Amino acid sequence: MNASPVRGARFRGARARRCTVAALSALLATLLVAALATVLTPAPAGVAAAARRGSLTVTPTVQVPGQAVRFQGNIGRTGRRPVHLQSHMGRVGDRWLDVPGSSSSTNGRGDFDFEFPAPSMLRISYRVAAAGGLATSSYLFTARPQELTLTLAGEDPDVPFYSVAPLAPFTVVVDTTPAVRSALGSPPPIPGRTVLLQERADGNRWRTIDQGVTDTEGHASFRVAAPLLGSRVLRARQERWTEGRNEIGWYASFPAYFTVLGARAQPPAPASRAAAVVAAAGPSSQDVRPTAARRFGWGLPLYDFAWEAGQDLTTRPARGTRPRGTWLDTSDGTGRATPFNGGLVLQSKLRHGGVGDLGTTTATLRGNAQARGRWEFRLQGHSWEGGPRPYRFLLELVPPGAPVLTCSPRSIVVADATIGSPGLRLGVRSIDADAVWRRTLGGVTLAETPLNMAVEVTQGHVTWFVDSRPVATLKSPRARLGTVLVPRLSLVGEQQEMNGAQVDSDWQRSWDLGHGQQVASGPAPTRSAYSSSC
Repeated sequence: MNASPVRGARFRGARARRCTVAALSALLATLLVAALATVLTPAPAGVAAAARRGSLTVTPTVQVPGQAVRFQGNIGRTGRRPVHLQSHMGRVGDRWLDVPGSSSSTNGRGDFDFEFPAPSMLRISYRVAAAGGLATSSYLFTARPQELTLTLAGEDPDVPFYSVAPLAPFTVVVDTTPAVRSALGSPPPIPGRTVLLQERADGNRWRTIDQGVTDTEGHASFRVAAPLLGSRVLRARQERWTEGRNEIGWYASFPAYFTVLGARAQPPAPASRAAAVVAAAGPSSQDVRPTAARRFGWGLPLYDFAWEAGQDLTTRPARGTRPRGTWLDTSDGTGRATPFNGGLVLQSKLRHGGVGDLGTTTATLRGNAQARGRWEFRLQGHSWEGGPRPYRFLLELVPPGAPVLTCSPRSIVVADATIGSPGLRLGVRSIDADAVWRRTLGGVTLAETPLNMAVEVTQGHVTWFVDSRPVATLKSPRARLGTVLVPRLSLVGEQQEMNGAQVDSDWQRSWDLGHGQQVASGPAPTRSAYSSSC
């Protein structure tokens, strides 16, 4: 029997409606599964990094170089992964560089929390990074340089000359948080830190005569007996602080003179002294300048003193294939040699203006001597005052243990310059050969614009470089000194008021002759008869 047309139509309509409902249900199920997959499936690294930028918080915000600081934040992507620090100096040509020894890791949420010593350089940026291009926002460090002053109780630390009564005891006060650099702020106190009181001995070196610790405000005091006649020259030295993750190196004050009856209490200033600008200074953050090591392919250095993380003068170099050696500082006046702002600096006194700039200050490498090899140094000079007696800077290679002299009898002179004045001298001094070889570069000035000085010493020649350019070559066999050598930096002054000055050496590096191109194509220095004066 044939079905009714009406009944057939109703049947076909119901079936169509059932198909439509089933299709809609399937579509909704598909969309739900896709949505759940989107939520539950991790996004690719690039998408995740773009969707969530890493964050970084650094505490404490006030610190000194080498002090342990806490890095907290999120790398910008979930999942456990290794992370590390990167640094950037902010100069033209710089890029983000991995910080050695800074590795840590995140938890499953991508959070990290670790400590690492604060850098020494002013205005250097750090960030936390991971593989795949992940990185946090950057943090600009302005670690406050260590500083301390030694004064007669109740007196001003700006002028390092004090009067005391003969044979009477007097009190000296050490302040490790002095407000001497207004642009940078005072360093924070470290209660319980050991402080040594040292006295000048043998004309330019130091021996410890007493010991104390800082109080909650960073102060320490000592009682000292005055001499019957003359002066006692003292300095304070706060010792290394290595509690927890801290790696803060020792740091010394400028010398202070305590003189019976005020003899030489305030030396007269030259009549034509100009007013000085008091400003924080240290190794320059100007554009990167070319080095001879890179141009001629010297390879990895034997040592690289970079002063990047709170090191002191007796800290071994952080990098190098033979990372040995420490520095010996001497001062027969008011100056000091010290790490500052990521470099080694020689300073004539605490303040940049006023009286109190006397004598010669040196820093000499102990250990890692070489008879042949290469050395390179970044240099910058600051003339804080004008007047008739500018400081001279001398960079030499001398035999280990050589006495501190204005004119060494055996040395390779890498740089000899009056700070701020045109003209830089280089050459060789040899009392054994009864000769001095010298060349003067009239267009080179040791001043605010930094320069890189290098020297290559081989069996057959000595070649000097300025900003990677060969500027002199000496091939005379008589110029060979026949001994191992170490670098010495000297800020040379007299025992009368000088024009305040400072010289910065951002880094000091050395290489052997095993890699790269040897260069023997510079103009020859001029030979003259040996003289004990220079």
